[in-house]
Amino acid sequence: MNAELSEIIEWFESDKVSLDEAIEKYEEALTLIAEIEKYLKTAENKIKKITHNQGSSLEKAK
Repeated sequence: MNAELSEIIEWFESDKVSLDEAIEKYEEALTLIAEIEKYLKTAENKIKKITHNQGSSLEKAK
């Protein structure tokens, strides 16, 4: 996902930009950003859960 987004950014920075293609690439980028945000949120929730469970285990061990 990140590599695809980087390619789109490089394309925008090039001299090959046409308006129609730019709109299409922009929409693709928005979709990729949403997917990356979802992936990061899932990872964050997993880390919070692991941290919470680890904290609970430490409390029980006392």
